[in-house]
Amino acid sequence: MLTLVARLRRSGRSQQFASAFVARIASAVLGFVMLLVASRLLTTYEYGVYVFLFTLGSGLGLIAALGQQNLVLKHYRAQDGVTPHNDALVRYNLGWLAGAIALMLALCVVVFAVEDALPDPYHRLHLACAFAAVFAVAEYLQSYFRIHGRIWLALLPREVVWRGACSVLLWGASLAGLLTGATEAMEIVLGLLLAMTLYQVSHLATHHGWDCWRGGFRHREKGPAWRGESLLFTANNVMVAVTAFLETVIVGAMLGMEQAAFYFVALRYATLVNLPSAAIDTVSMPMIASHFQAGDREGAQRLVGRLSLASFAISAAGAVVMAVGAPFALALFKPDFAAHTDVLMVLSLSSVVTAFFGPGASLLTIGGGERYILGANAVLFSAYAVLLCLVAVPFGILGVAVANVGWTVVINLVLARWVRRHWNVDSRATAFFTRRAWEPVPHVPSSDIAPQAAE
Repeated sequence: MLTLVARLRRSGRSQQFASAFVARIASAVLGFVMLLVASRLLTTYEYGVYVFLFTLGSGLGLIAALGQQNLVLKHYRAQDGVTPHNDALVRYNLGWLAGAIALMLALCVVVFAVEDALPDPYHRLHLACAFAAVFAVAEYLQSYFRIHGRIWLALLPREVVWRGACSVLLWGASLAGLLTGATEAMEIVLGLLLAMTLYQVSHLATHHGWDCWRGGFRHREKGPAWRGESLLFTANNVMVAVTAFLETVIVGAMLGMEQAAFYFVALRYATLVNLPSAAIDTVSMPMIASHFQAGDREGAQRLVGRLSLASFAISAAGAVVMAVGAPFALALFKPDFAAHTDVLMVLSLSSVVTAFFGPGASLLTIGGGERYILGANAVLFSAYAVLLCLVAVPFGILGVAVANVGWTVVINLVLARWVRRHWNVDSRATAFFTRRAWEPVPHVPSSDIAPQAAE
């Protein structure tokens, strides 16, 4: 661990890791502030509608990215002399995104046209569709700027500025008497996200030109392979989006909306424990991808082993802190939430398990395991959904949380097995001790790694 810290301090990547940690932590804090502000300003019903539209729009946006955020991370080349390849890839990405935006906006128009025939809150679904269109572009741009090492540009607009500005404007609109319900809240959130995304688009256009949106679907050599991978990535993103919201939906349907409200908050708190993994993945995946592209399995193993151990150690410490502060943190939303501290502790354990297994799922997406991860998720998640329905009523939300831990262990074991079998890379934190992860990583020429660009 000390060797890892020392090497990071001497490397140009230390600034990127620090930036990623700061941005991820700030994002989590501001996200909670945003939830708190909305809950205080809106009635219980309107807040429920707001959460419904926001989560639905986020899930649709993740799907509407059509896997292009994964495709660019896997195939973008940071070496000199491959500008034509990169330009073609970005045009291809943006071509798919343009189609997704058109589809989301078409759905938005259809829902808006027939809103009088739809009951509340479904007549407001056009807001979720519009939000999804913008969110899809924002998701892609975050991956794009990560590859270039521009961590602040990747994370700051959406993760920090947008969330903070939403809280301020929501409160200001309420004081001015302009915030009467979820519709106005979503319009504010959508407008600010659009502004942040357009700012990032301007930086992308500066690098690739404003005409990079044209001709995206045409690529004679790589097009068929990229299309197949895009479809697989899209299917996997559908699974990710469903996984993110299924537990809360089942809790609400079988145990009531009060229990669902608590579970939604507890899940968000548990993600704080997993912030180190998210921050490390943000910076490290382009580095690991460069080793995979060069066929350097030993270098990839040493890098993955070090980062997984660091992620696990920090997440475990975070879980201890969460155990101490959980009652107070839960009471911020509702006093009676503190009675379910045990549920939050179990969900925090699930986050620690995820950190222990390292970036296994991400390694599959850049290492050719797209079909495997899709099949594994489809089979295991179907069984998991049935399990949730069986345990929800007799065991309550604690039973759902325990099932979450079991699902996390099983799916990570399955994914880690593929990575070890096909790449001979162990992504678990214990690999630091068993795979000689303390040895020096082979030098990668600076031309093979994207330079840190000025923000």
